[in-house]
Amino acid sequence: MATDGVPVRQAAGWGALGLVLLAWTVFEAVKHTGPTIPLAVVGVLVPFVAKLAPGNVLARHLVLGPWVPLAVDAVCVAVPGPPEDTAAPFTFGLAWLTHLALRRARGTVAG
Repeated sequence: MATDGVPVRQAAGWGALGLVLLAWTVFEAVKHTGPTIPLAVVGVLVPFVAKLAPGNVLARHLVLGPWVPLAVDAVCVAVPGPPEDTAAPFTFGLAWLTHLALRRARGTVAG
C-alpha cells in the first residue's frame, strides 16, 4: 500500500499521468508565454479553493473532480481559429488536471 491507503499501482498510474500533464503544461506555457503563464499558475492553485468551501459538497466535487478542467480543455480544442486564442485557457485546464493527478498519486483526493 502507498500513502493514505492508495494501492501502489494506482498511485504510480496517477503519478505518471501527473508528470506527463506537468511536462505538457510547462511546454504550453513556455511555447505561448503571455497570459498563458499566469493562467497556468492559477490552474495549479484552483483545487485549493475546495478548502474555502468545506461545507459545500457540490463545490468540492466540481473543484476536485476532473470533469470541469476536461470540459475547459475540450472546449478549447473544439473552438475553431488560431491556437493562440485558446492556448491560455487550455493551459489553465492542463495545470488544473496536473494538480488533481498529482494529489491522487499522493492519495489526498479520492479518485
